[in-house]
Amino acid sequence: MTISSRMNGFTSFIVMDVLEAALELERNGADVVHLEVGEPNFDPPGPVVEAMQRATADGQTHYTHSMGIAPLREAVAEYYARHYGVSIAPDRVCMTTGTSAAFLMLFGVMLNPGDRVGMSDPGYPCYPNFVRFVSGQPVQIPISEKQGFQLTPDSLENHDLSKTRHFVISSPANPTGTVTRKETYEWILHRGHTLISDEIYHRLNYSGEPEFTALQLSDDAIVVDGFSKRYAMTGCRLGWMVIPERLVRPMNKAAQNLYISPPTVSQYGGLAALRECDPHVESMRQEYARRHRVLIDGLRSLGFTIAFEPQGAFYVFADVTRFCSDSYDFAMRMLQEAHVAATPGADFGTFGTNRYVRFAYTQEVPRIEDAIQRLSCWLKKQ
Repeated sequence: MTISSRMNGFTSFIVMDVLEAALELERNGADVVHLEVGEPNFDPPGPVVEAMQRATADGQTHYTHSMGIAPLREAVAEYYARHYGVSIAPDRVCMTTGTSAAFLMLFGVMLNPGDRVGMSDPGYPCYPNFVRFVSGQPVQIPISEKQGFQLTPDSLENHDLSKTRHFVISSPANPTGTVTRKETYEWILHRGHTLISDEIYHRLNYSGEPEFTALQLSDDAIVVDGFSKRYAMTGCRLGWMVIPERLVRPMNKAAQNLYISPPTVSQYGGLAALRECDPHVESMRQEYARRHRVLIDGLRSLGFTIAFEPQGAFYVFADVTRFCSDSYDFAMRMLQEAHVAATPGADFGTFGTNRYVRFAYTQEVPRIEDAIQRLSCWLKKQ
């Protein structure tokens, strides 16, 4: 048996290694504070649960249109009109089995072998692996804390991108919480590159600045979004993408063959989320903002360096070089000895990432405070 060469350079998802080690500790009786996985600890809003229960009871458990039920695609179009003042045709909306399926289909449809896709380093670790899986070439562009952990027109100008046709931007970003400025999107679009905007953390924003969607800038922009983060529906595996007209039929064929259709019951939950759950989203955002403050202040009080304060999502990318030169070793010792789980920066790229550990504020404030207390005791022993 041989392994395809497309797996060359394919990395593990280190956060899952950390989670699995934490679960093993718990099986042996330890109490672990989970700040590693970017999964909301909230349950889905009540209207979502009720809609999914009702759909199951009504027998809505069969295949749907490969791109999603019509009312849900219409609700996504209504969402953009309501929140951003953008008019899009529901036919341009493709519902997907989570945003992971959206990226895999996008890259499978758009890339030929060797095609290059630009993205930030540090950044979400699955992007380069999605590109590699379809025999494309990820181009990881270094960003630093001094830049606010974001791609800028200057940083793009100074990088050789002559053969890079496509770019992915996540804003707010994982792992840094960065909100990317509009001029970066405009730089990419005005030069005729394909822009894929990952907006999964939209509305989880603490910067005070109004949010924009890439769809406000161009009909050629591709937006990927979903229900996992702001609606706390991770296990429902439901996302969407808004694509230009020329991609609709190719994406339709890809969806038919690869997934048949998105999860049917989840689609009815998504319909309720979009049409009934704005107050729930705002309530969760306010709670995340409270946790954001508690975690940042707590880590700083212990000596962690957070020169750039995250503006969105639910992550803090903290510099640990005061304590250790190897953040992977630091994170693993922190888990085993303090029973606090967080993700080493090596999961998110290679450009200086070994300085950092990502903490996710997806637990209640008392658990975050417990983690800070444990770290305080543990660090005093180091």
